[in-house]
Amino acid sequence: LMTQELIRTLAAHSLNNLRVLNQMAAELLDTAAERNLTRLDESLFLELFTPTASKPHRSKSQQPAKSL
Repeated sequence: LMTQELIRTLAAHSLNNLRVLNQMAAELLDTAAERNLTRLDESLFLELFTPTASKPHRSKSQQPAKSL
């Protein structure tokens, strides 16, 4: 089911932690089953595990003044 590149990527990102490796592989398999995918590859890995960008926090001096 998994490409060799995905196997290497999972091993590298799990940092030799079997629990992390199993959890990541389970999430990939679950998503692949939902989408009826026959092959798990790095594109699915990147889609699931790439962090989303958050909005930058504004300091109090940058916030708009409240009107009364």
